Amino acid sequence: MAAKAKSKAPTRVNPLLAKWNTPWGVPPFAQIKTSDFEPAIEVGMARGRAEIDVISAAKGPATFQSVIVPMEKAGQDLNRATNVFYSLTGMLSTPALQKIEGGLSSKLSAHANAINQDPKIFARVKAAYDSRATQNLTGPQTKLLEETYAGFVRSGALLNAAQKKRVADIDARLSTLQVEFGQNVLAGQSSFALPLKTKEDLAGLSDSFIAAAAAEAKERKIDALAVVTLSRSSFEPFLTMSTRRDLREAVQKGWMAVSGTPGKSDNRPLIPEIVNLRNEKAKLLGFKSFAHFQLDNKMAKTPEAAMDMMMGVWKASLATAKRERAMLQELAAADGLEGPLKSWDWWHYAEKVRKAKFDVDESETKPYFELGNMIEAIHWHANHLFGISFKKISGVPTWHPDVVVYEVSDAKGNPMALWYGDFFARQTKQSGAWMSSFRDQQRLIGDIKPVVFNVCNYTKAPAGQPNLLSLDDVTTLFHEFGHALHGMLSDVTYPSQSGTNVKRDFVEFPSQLMEHWVTTPEILTRFAKHHATGEVIPRALVDKIIAAKNFNQGWATSEFMMAAIMDMKMHLIEGPAPKDVDAWEEEILSSIGSIPEIVVRYRPGYFKHTFEGGYAAGYYSYIWAAVLECDAFQAFVEAGNVYDPATSKKLKDFIFASGGQADPMDNYVAFRGRAPGVEALLQDRDLTVS
Repeated sequence: MAAKAKSKAPTRVNPLLAKWNTPWGVPPFAQIKTSDFEPAIEVGMARGRAEIDVISAAKGPATFQSVIVPMEKAGQDLNRATNVFYSLTGMLSTPALQKIEGGLSSKLSAHANAINQDPKIFARVKAAYDSRATQNLTGPQTKLLEETYAGFVRSGALLNAAQKKRVADIDARLSTLQVEFGQNVLAGQSSFALPLKTKEDLAGLSDSFIAAAAAEAKERKIDALAVVTLSRSSFEPFLTMSTRRDLREAVQKGWMAVSGTPGKSDNRPLIPEIVNLRNEKAKLLGFKSFAHFQLDNKMAKTPEAAMDMMMGVWKASLATAKRERAMLQELAAADGLEGPLKSWDWWHYAEKVRKAKFDVDESETKPYFELGNMIEAIHWHANHLFGISFKKISGVPTWHPDVVVYEVSDAKGNPMALWYGDFFARQTKQSGAWMSSFRDQQRLIGDIKPVVFNVCNYTKAPAGQPNLLSLDDVTTLFHEFGHALHGMLSDVTYPSQSGTNVKRDFVEFPSQLMEHWVTTPEILTRFAKHHATGEVIPRALVDKIIAAKNFNQGWATSEFMMAAIMDMKMHLIEGPAPKDVDAWEEEILSSIGSIPEIVVRYRPGYFKHTFEGGYAAGYYSYIWAAVLECDAFQAFVEAGNVYDPATSKKLKDFIFASGGQADPMDNYVAFRGRAPGVEALLQDRDLTVS
């Protein structure tokens, strides 16, 4: 009898390239291995390139339908794999993922440039663009065709062969530098931990803060009573509450030194090269500076327009901040502080002035802002503003046990989106807060529903204790949820116009607008409940919170404006970037009259917004959007109801659902009835020059 042949184990299929038989078709996180990413992305690039080649070789007239539509459908395998990969590098990074990220960045850049500079596909796009007036296109189709053509031109499609190669080389190098920059920031932030070893080190800190900081020390295996980290939910309340001036100084200096001191994670050597490469690319493409290149297709149009707006706000915010400084200095002197106020004193004495002037402080309000209740608040808010509802569900794959999942339904009860929430800080997570997606809404290849997620970095309380948020934390939650709503409410046909795929200086408008509801009685009296007693926040305390809303806005706006102006000025440079980044930073901030008591929100070494990529010469977008959101909220005020149905419908139709289908200013005017003015921003924040 013949021996039985050994059966071969079935060949494992890379899950990133397989159909996802999961609820809502979400990524099967538990099945995905780190080793799956590179081969899946390589296959995705090859398939995407082949799809573009088919479009290039097609016979017949080049039209929107024969060129742009198939281009919108191309690259789905690559998009799916990279969406998962880059989401995990932000939320659950590991050395193995970081190594892959470093290697992939230049490959993906080369792939994109090979397509964007390909004369055959560009010839088809240009032919469709040149005949657009004869194709009877809709508004969204015309805009998509025009922006596709412009994207090729901005990538170098009109350059000669040598120039194209140089642009491609620059992009490849920049992609590598920007990944390195971000990884250095993560390393720098996660390596800092200030141990609090004695009871004296805990002076002034709340019980809830100490409990969370003690849990963090245990998690990090640090022999101390508690630990302060560079998560904003850790160091900001410490700077506010701690009566130990020496420790406040150590924490703030630790934050300001991230990736800006000699060592492995020092980003300062990278910055001049990044700026010079960006500038060289801009000049190859016919622009005076990188800032001019960046703003050419934004709402602001020119860096001069953005700078004019910023300097107007800066003058008012700085003057207001100087008046605030005088108040803080007076109280600090009465409190026994010798000498002038320092930047690490500002948080602490601002809270004392807030308490003295408005009879409200963070220790009094924080017990009312429990995370679970605040999640209920944003869902109630979305329901009353847009008619959508949220249901927590289980059995959906997630990337970490802390992640929660909700199914989102429209006003008729039909499922319309899936929303993930990942709220707690961990060492493997990038700092900050953000929104992104695993899948965007579209109707081109079917009725595709969005799958979006929000990420925050709140300090997790010990088991059995409430996760309490500051008012700033709650504001961040509403802000990032605004981005999620922008993705979930999207109602477009083409993927490139979906959700948050809008101009960079418009994308923050919907999210910042949501912040205005945080301190409304409609939210506070329903959801601000004491974690221990369940008591709704007293109306008297609500009134004090509202009265104190604009306190310290001079400082808050100024520390932002310093970063935004620095970002723009660094990218307005036309010659070589200075090699001494610290001196360059000092020169810029001194030129606008900054004061030492206020430190810039982001020093160059950890200014990820600008040097890791997306907001280069674009950090002004937040204040540009603030002009829009302050003016927009007045529409609800004027209606006499912050959930006015008619105003809410216009907001949904023209701002949240329309994506990138039309010019954003046209959409704003359709919503508001007129263009915005900066006056609403200055009034909302109570900023005045005198």
